[in-house]
This record gives sequence, structure tokens and C-alpha cells, in this order.
Amino acid sequence: MTMTLARVEAEFGLTYDEHLDREAGIPTVKDTPAPQGDVMIRPVAGLDPATTAVPPGGVAVVRGENGGNTHLLVGEAFFDFRENGLVIGVVTVPEGATALLSHPEHGGFLIAPGSYEIRRQREQKDEIELVRD
Repeated sequence: MTMTLARVEAEFGLTYDEHLDREAGIPTVKDTPAPQGDVMIRPVAGLDPATTAVPPGGVAVVRGENGGNTHLLVGEAFFDFRENGLVIGVVTVPEGATALLSHPEHGGFLIAPGSYEIRRQREQKDEIELVRD
């Protein structure tokens, strides 16, 4: 059964902006990087797994700035902040578990079992700067 935004709202108790289609399928991050506003989930071979369990209310991976929305990691996963340059931290999803990176304006990404970096994104304007979501 496809995970839809409506199912995510019901199962995780999250709410999303009204403009998003509640019947849209939620994509799964597995083998390729996936951008979500000002962050990106990136699979990286050989990462040391995260060891801190995500609490029931989730972990704010990036808090909304200037009225923006927070990127929230929820589900059966582990997350360690490992800030280094653009890297925010590492998320590890065990086999058989379900995790979601959620954003009220962008929807969410399911995260397949494995370990991933969560990174900030940059953009080139007159000078390089972090993307502000």
C-alpha cells in the first residue's frame, strides 16, 4: 500500500499546508540524494550509524528560520547531530523500520533502511549562502 500524505498525517500526527495533495504518494529515499527545501538527505556508504533514538515527538533537524517551517525527523530511527561544514547529522533507519523527514510546506520523504547524511543546501547568488526555507 502506497504511503500518502493523508496516511502520514494520521499515522504520525503531523499536519501539512493546505495546498498539498493529501492523496499524493510519499517518495522513499534510498539510493540517491533527495532535496527538501533547505536540506538534503544523502546516502553515504560506510557511515558510522547514528545511535540516539528519535523520541516519539521527533527531532527538529533544522528549525524554521524567520517564520519558516521546521524539518522534523519522526519514526523508528536514530539520529545524531554531527555538524561539520554542510553536514547536520546522520540518520540511521534499521531494517523493517519506518522513518520520515517531514516539512509542513514540502510534505515528506520516507527513509529506507540504512544510514544517511542530512545536509544543508547552498545556493549561488552574488555570493554562496545557505538556502533559507
